[in-house]
Amino acid sequence: MRICSLGSGSKGNCIYINVEGEGIVIDNGLSCRELKNRMNSIGLDLSDINHILITHDHSDHIKGVGILARETGSMVYAHPQCYKAIMGRVGDVNYCGDNENYENGFKIGNVLIKPFRTPHDAAYSVGYRIEGEGKSFALATDLGVVTDSILKHLMNTDITIIESNHDIEMLKKGKYPDMLKRRIMSNRGHLANMETAKAVTKLAESSKRFLLAHLSEDNNLKELAYNETNNVLKKLGVTNEITLDVLDQYKPSKIFDI
Repeated sequence: MRICSLGSGSKGNCIYINVEGEGIVIDNGLSCRELKNRMNSIGLDLSDINHILITHDHSDHIKGVGILARETGSMVYAHPQCYKAIMGRVGDVNYCGDNENYENGFKIGNVLIKPFRTPHDAAYSVGYRIEGEGKSFALATDLGVVTDSILKHLMNTDITIIESNHDIEMLKKGKYPDMLKRRIMSNRGHLANMETAKAVTKLAESSKRFLLAHLSEDNNLKELAYNETNNVLKKLGVTNEITLDVLDQYKPSKIFDI
């Protein structure tokens, strides 16, 4: 299983996974040209993509989905309520997620895809757990709170991507209007660094690599996000066992081979 981030943040999100010979991206909020450039810079190409999983309908996650799907001939998977919200924006694509029992999971070849509901102010928002080659990966971004159900989907993974969106004090003191601040801090908004850190402490017994994602450019800093989670891991005495990285908005991550 190979995993990398091609962009993570409010200006465009895209995660690439290759497992069991299937090339999968989760979301694409980047232009096709930008995505191609970023993939080429780490030795990948658009031709390596066969399937597109969608988390929710916000533009930073689906802006480039339609063109990418037509360019690569990829199949598109989304909960039907989510697809209904985006179909006018993505245009004609090979949609194959028309199943109200979407969260029961499905297979792409030999790869098990397990969507799970996430609390966010979108038409229908999900995270994903992906299993293949005896490995497991999970992603949970754009969520206001980490529920017990979400924690179960994030346990026992080889890599977990989890949102660490904002520093609560930066957000409170920042320039955003009060209504937007309340939306971000709500249970259908985004995770604060301290909330992410609490979740990681619960997951650290069973999962050993975490990638912090979807950082706000206005209300967070990489070092704040990293330190908040790393400090709680230090208190647990497990920093030697856990690998922690922070994903970037403008640059692809390295390719994680697991």
